[in-house]
Amino acid sequence: MTVLSIDAPHWAILLGTLTLTCWIAAGLAAVLGTAEEIRHGQAGRFAGYMTTGLAGAGVGSALMMITILVSA
Repeated sequence: MTVLSIDAPHWAILLGTLTLTCWIAAGLAAVLGTAEEIRHGQAGRFAGYMTTGLAGAGVGSALMMITILVSA
């Protein structure tokens, strides 16, 4: 069994891409939640949870990226 070895800059690029993807998805969920709120006159609870979760995942990924770059 071979273990794939990735150095710190590659991890940083991977985590940076994941961070950006999470934040774009959170923005999209927020926009779709707003459209749902305007259409039906009520806040979309699922869109709010999704936005918060994706934004939190993005922040966690950014913190991991910073930790890897500082420790390398």
